Amino acid sequence: LSELESSRREFVANVSHELRSPITSIRGFVEGMEDGTIPPQEHGKYLHIVGDETKRLSKLINDLLSLSRLEREDAQLQLTDFDMNEMLRRAVIRRMNDLDQKHMEVETDFRLDPCMVHADSDRMEQVVVNLLDNAIKFSAEGETLGIGVAAKGGKAYISVRNVGETIPPEELPLVFDRFHKTDHSRSEDRDGVGLGLYIVKTILNSHKENITCESQDGKTTFTFTLTRA
Repeated sequence: LSELESSRREFVANVSHELRSPITSIRGFVEGMEDGTIPPQEHGKYLHIVGDETKRLSKLINDLLSLSRLEREDAQLQLTDFDMNEMLRRAVIRRMNDLDQKHMEVETDFRLDPCMVHADSDRMEQVVVNLLDNAIKFSAEGETLGIGVAAKGGKAYISVRNVGETIPPEELPLVFDRFHKTDHSRSEDRDGVGLGLYIVKTILNSHKENITCESQDGKTTFTFTLTRA
């Protein structure tokens, strides 16, 4: 009970910090425009920042709502059979704008096509989206994002690979923790609040599946399993 209460307090403190940061920023810029501290010719620049902060705040709220739904004791999985490869293709298409902005290419290796799996398709789509967003965010400009699907026994192995900064070995066991950011450069990332990978892990745990992370020589790969249909 003591550990649970400590964890709850840490979670509330982290949420409060992440909420306070964009709210403080938005309030400061708006007040600056209202009282003339920020001149009219600069309004466009700072309104753009305010817009980014509202998007960040909206993402945090959506992630918290997702966590609330996932952690409910009565949360039910809607298990169906579906083609994982087709889900990956659709997810990549929806991320083409983000990929184009970083001049990135996508390399796929679908050794089993179609790859029918048995899982909750809505939650698996959230897993795929979060992993793709994470890979794009931490990729170096102009690099290639890799997606692979392989089969071994009754399991499908889905991997998402990006090229960027290497995650230090001591940080690898922590990447799925709530609000964890691996290094100084990542902690300055203003689009993420350290919940995406925790949500991924929570969803896969609810399916009794595994996910691993490997990072070496600038290549970081997340690989998770699903039961084949």
